Amino acid sequence: MKRLLAAAVLSACSALPAAAQALDQLTPYFSARYFTWQEHDGGRRILKERGPLFSTGVLLGIVTKSSITLSGKGELFGGEVDYDGETQAPHSVPVRTQVGYFGTTAQLDLGYRAETATLRGEPFVGIGHRWWLRDLQDTTSASGEPVSGYTESWQTLYGRFGARGRLILPRGVEVVAEGGAKYPFYTGNSVDFSSSGVTTFRPRPHWSAFAETGVTYRKARITLSYEGFRFNQSHERLVQGKNYFQPKSSSDIFGLNLGWTFR
Repeated sequence: MKRLLAAAVLSACSALPAAAQALDQLTPYFSARYFTWQEHDGGRRILKERGPLFSTGVLLGIVTKSSITLSGKGELFGGEVDYDGETQAPHSVPVRTQVGYFGTTAQLDLGYRAETATLRGEPFVGIGHRWWLRDLQDTTSASGEPVSGYTESWQTLYGRFGARGRLILPRGVEVVAEGGAKYPFYTGNSVDFSSSGVTTFRPRPHWSAFAETGVTYRKARITLSYEGFRFNQSHERLVQGKNYFQPKSSSDIFGLNLGWTFR
């Protein structure tokens, strides 16, 4: 999947006119986010994770003389959140523990810009890749029974479309906004079972949304953002004589983002 994303980036860059007008944006940023992850089975919630994640990244934009835009984002994120759920079936018992997250995000959008002296609009389509480790730590049940943690390796490749805009106000103030939807056409969750090796579950795709709005003042950029991920239940896989599957899963991420624009 990473090779596919790299090929898409290269193709998009090659498709741009050779004489790009200018680097339109270069904005490093830092984000503090409130993250939730939930899994459901048969309409019943079987776990919920919630807590802070932190990320750092950079936004990059190019606009050509023909108003074609190429916008990219690269990001590292991580943190530790609370787990409130249960052990795996058939003998499920309530447990609480911590879950460590670490991952990367890469996105590339191709758009078209229309603008006046004070207003700018830009519909776009794009592709993104998100990879992350979900590390469930060892714990004990309420009865004192030891419960072993494990690590999942996730990745999803998704298409996205939407629009972004900018309203230019006096004294160097600008209002920015972006929103749209995305569809994960590939998702894999790989788990290393101790006696049978790595098994990869393929959660089925579902639409989700993203949005961001805020202001820039001269070089400073402050925004609030939302990003959702939705995955339907995977097909069952036979592991060690038992059928396992990735339950229906969802994630909601609310962020406060602080950036400094060099361009």
